[in-house]
Amino acid sequence: MNMSGKLGGISLLVAALTWALMSVLVKRVPSEYSQIVVTTYSILVALIVLTPFVLGRLSAIPVSQLGHPAIWGGVLYLGIVSTAGGFLLWNRGLQMLNASSGGIFFFFQPVVGTLLGWLILGENIGITFWIGSILILSGVVFVIYEKK
Repeated sequence: MNMSGKLGGISLLVAALTWALMSVLVKRVPSEYSQIVVTTYSILVALIVLTPFVLGRLSAIPVSQLGHPAIWGGVLYLGIVSTAGGFLLWNRGLQMLNASSGGIFFFFQPVVGTLLGWLILGENIGITFWIGSILILSGVVFVIYEKK
């Protein structure tokens, strides 16, 4: 395995651990703080922590492309809709449920993402998607009934 693959694996592990930590910590935030405030602070901390890793990669992007409207539209969409909107809804959901119950819904992300890709982008769905979806659904149902 080359260094890039190891770094990717380490990055995935760190991402999973920080996501779990954030999900637990958000639940401990007192209810007098609005979810918009909690989400804003979460994103600001992530921005501060991750910016040094991005700065070294900016030199790989041609300067002429940095001003292109499609680039900025994509960045704004990812920042506002996908990230801020997704975190806001996730944090609001965690306020209504405990972290372990809310975490169960996390496993539906690949299923929903693939279905949206099929509906909106016309992507093909293969048998592995359906097998994976059945496994995810079975696991979630098993966990739900195990808790009762």
